[in-house]
Amino acid sequence: MLAVLRGGVSPVAIFLSVSLGFWFGVMPGWSGLHTVIVILIFVLNIHSGLFLLSAAAGKGLCVAAAPVMFHIGVWVQNYLSALLGILSSIPVIGMTDFSRYSVAGGMVVGPVVGVICGLLLARAVIGFRRMLLKLEEGSEKFKKWYSNRWVRVLDRLLVGKRTKEAKALFTGKSKVFRKTGVVIAGVFLAASVVVTLFVKDETIKDYVAERMTRANGAEVNLESLKLSALTADLSVAGIEVTDREKPENNQVSIEKVTADASLYNLLLGKVVMDDVEVSNVKFGQRRALPGKVVESGREEESPVFKPKDFEIGAEQIGELETYFRNAKGIKKWVEKVRKWLPKEAQTEKNDKEVPQRYLDYLTARAAVPASPRILAKKVVLDKFEIPWSPFDNSRVVLRNISDCAEAAGLPVGVEIKSYDTGASAEITFDYGAADGTENIAGTFAGLELKRMFSGETNRLIFDAGTASGQVNGRITNELIDVTIDVTVRDMKARAGGGILGLDSKTTLQALDVLEEVKTTIRVVGPVREPRLVFDTAGLQDAIKDALVKAGKKRLTEEIDKQIGEQLEKKLGDKVPGGAKEALKKSKELLEGLGGILRKKKDK
Repeated sequence: MLAVLRGGVSPVAIFLSVSLGFWFGVMPGWSGLHTVIVILIFVLNIHSGLFLLSAAAGKGLCVAAAPVMFHIGVWVQNYLSALLGILSSIPVIGMTDFSRYSVAGGMVVGPVVGVICGLLLARAVIGFRRMLLKLEEGSEKFKKWYSNRWVRVLDRLLVGKRTKEAKALFTGKSKVFRKTGVVIAGVFLAASVVVTLFVKDETIKDYVAERMTRANGAEVNLESLKLSALTADLSVAGIEVTDREKPENNQVSIEKVTADASLYNLLLGKVVMDDVEVSNVKFGQRRALPGKVVESGREEESPVFKPKDFEIGAEQIGELETYFRNAKGIKKWVEKVRKWLPKEAQTEKNDKEVPQRYLDYLTARAAVPASPRILAKKVVLDKFEIPWSPFDNSRVVLRNISDCAEAAGLPVGVEIKSYDTGASAEITFDYGAADGTENIAGTFAGLELKRMFSGETNRLIFDAGTASGQVNGRITNELIDVTIDVTVRDMKARAGGGILGLDSKTTLQALDVLEEVKTTIRVVGPVREPRLVFDTAGLQDAIKDALVKAGKKRLTEEIDKQIGEQLEKKLGDKVPGGAKEALKKSKELLEGLGGILRKKKDK
């Protein structure tokens, strides 16, 4: 402080040193903003001692005023979220975790306190120097006393090198930037790059593995991760994702992933990849050692299914297991992806949870999910073995896959094209859809019914036919209400009993002639226990129309046969050929008689 009062430190340097020091100290932890401030220390004409003293005072203020920092951070999150968004888009600064209330509060408290303290100290120093100047110019005793050798030695030890005259403290020009600091900053950045080349792979690998483990709910291992600091090329090998239900097995294992990452986003602390290629994907492989399962707390209960909530009749509802042999596998898959589905929108804004322990004020985070740190804009899985027979060996393209899809607000797309069966599907999840609107849409085509519903336990056994159609609806991590418009062509099916309220004989007759069906199916209810809702009336009408069509065809054939036999038997060659052929056309005859004999159209 003596050096500041009497040394050659300009008021501008004092103001900058104190301001940056308090800002550095008030911000908890270490962040991208701390890194920027450290760089500014080298570039600007900062007094290092004053900076360190201010940083220590700021750190003490951060701990002492932790509850205040928390509440200010809540205010910043609510009313200055746009500012935080701008700061998050600036390289290096964007690495700061602004979701922490104390960090967001430090963004406001640090500069304000720093500016106030810097101005006060600068003014105090100016006042002290004016007093010193008055003594040096107007007091002969002071000049005589200061001319003593021991006083000058003591002054040098306590204060250090300073200007020879106090007047120079006001007349000298102060430099904001220092050339040596720029050189030091350049060396510092170069050293950082060199160090990054050696340690970044392990650091980023651990970070990515930790994020994936948290998202998966079970241990995720990475054998290696390589990232080029210059070209931002990313390569990950030996990915093993533990199955939460069976920790001794991998849910999926991937031999290698290569991608082009964005250098700009890397400076924001994010891994954003444009084109990702994945090779040798396997499911259900045995692990060398069982993976660790992340504790997720108490298991949530599924909402109770109430038909009236979906405006459907109870007689139209059936459980998935009743219709599909592999429905249990579908339900298990839905349960695994449930944590990735958008959450139900809250009708009322939840109040912030006040920390129970003092230091929790510094670590508490906003309830709003943080922005995604890992994002793959396009992932290509070529020759990918899908564990579902309608597709098998396929080409899969995933779009906008991230560790926090709901926060990203980008439409997540899945495109599948089978090499073996010709089946295809496109599904898009719109995580940015407003509450109550559709957030899932897609199409499918070429799904072979024989592959989809194979097995003796199904009510219907399909020998041929393909299904195509559209999917629209809404799905969250709690409820599902999806409408599937299906068109089945070239269908050949048989049944072990009656369906849709029809007896076995009628069902067999209908399936014998029914080749094309258009119907609507809804999947509704809790995600863990979904139900199927069939358009029973529409299907019954389609079957009736098929039966009527088959009956007319059969009747026409029978009449043609009987007329032909009678004409040949009774009349022989007595009737001219043209008249005989006209008499054999029973279709026109039936249409003419139908207008006379049919009294009711529905008969």
